[in-house]
Amino acid sequence: MRRTIFQTLIIIAISAAIATASAFLHPRAPAWYLTETPDPWVITPDRIDDLGADILWVDARPAADFEKGHHPGALSLNEDNWGDQVFENQDVLSEAIGNPVIVYCDGSGCERSKHIAERLRQLVGLERVYHLKGDWRELESTGLSR
Repeated sequence: MRRTIFQTLIIIAISAAIATASAFLHPRAPAWYLTETPDPWVITPDRIDDLGADILWVDARPAADFEKGHHPGALSLNEDNWGDQVFENQDVLSEAIGNPVIVYCDGSGCERSKHIAERLRQLVGLERVYHLKGDWRELESTGLSR
């Protein structure tokens, strides 16, 4: 009986040692923790002043939300009416070439601003297009509403 228990413990110890070695030495071992690569196109309210004065603001929310309230001077560009809105605002967008553009929507859970920023970079040809982290209404409380 004791011999069986001893042999079982030896087998468990050897198995644990092999499993531990495999976890550390395996070439395709999963990461122990996730590291998130920071998105270079995300901008926070405290970094907006670093961009300069000629910022074009773009509201990525639906038109009904834009009509209820928006950042002063912002354009409404959303996924629903993308083609028409880009055509209507082509003069403003062409003047923004070389200047920073900040796209915003309702908060950090909102992905529309990220999608519109990608479209502006890829399809319109604007280079410095950022999407705001957080809610656009936070700009008023920080005094960045210009």
